[in-house]
Amino acid sequence: MDIFREIAAHRAEGKPLVLATLIRTSGSVPRNAGAKMLVFPDGSISGTIGGGKFEKQVIEDSLAMFESRTPHLLKAYRLEDGGLETLGMLCGGEADVFMELLGQTDNLIIFGGGHVGRDLAKIVSGLDMRITVVDDRAEILAQYQPPIRTIQTDFNYQDNYPPIDKTSYVVIVTHGHRCDKEVLHRIIDKDCAYIGMIGSKTKVKKTFESLEQAGVSKALLEKVHSPIGLNIGAEGPYEIAIAIAAEIIAVRNKLNPRK
Repeated sequence: MDIFREIAAHRAEGKPLVLATLIRTSGSVPRNAGAKMLVFPDGSISGTIGGGKFEKQVIEDSLAMFESRTPHLLKAYRLEDGGLETLGMLCGGEADVFMELLGQTDNLIIFGGGHVGRDLAKIVSGLDMRITVVDDRAEILAQYQPPIRTIQTDFNYQDNYPPIDKTSYVVIVTHGHRCDKEVLHRIIDKDCAYIGMIGSKTKVKKTFESLEQAGVSKALLEKVHSPIGLNIGAEGPYEIAIAIAAEIIAVRNKLNPRK
């Protein structure tokens, strides 16, 4: 498959990959400048930039980018045996490789498609995030159109949860405190980027106390942003949605919105 078609296919499915391009060479090297290789999160590759220890190191550097979410990396490799920053090879050349992390899209998962969820989806549509709305009411989900994905769960929010991982920003704004607590209980131990739950300080306190009694640790509860959103004195669904979006932006930019 043409490498650019392969990139397009993976990005269309929301699958991340690293494109490694050999941009400069000198001396004896396995391949010429312009050679390309795709590296996938499981360590598999498509294409080659030369093989051997050199390619193995580029793969390792690419895999580290998935973990750190570094968008791009330019690195010089010395294909020599002996000395600092060398690869223990006999080629004797040098190669510069530019690595780009592609398709690492964040996922906004909104539990509750009512007023706040609807307004939040509108606001976040401009933030380059894949949006999924989960609700138990078919008539509520019907108001959302692609590219927003919808999932209908049951009345108690027990079934049909989307995958939740490190790219997931989870917002809990269902139509009732009971459902909010149920969702939080089910996802709080997930290794996601953000969890926020709507509610007054009194509601949050009671919810956390109930979950502690159910065996949830304080350490897990401390990672929950609740009451949700930055404190901007928001009133009404749209302003609350703005406060939530602002908090998500802060977390994405590796800031601590609680300070």
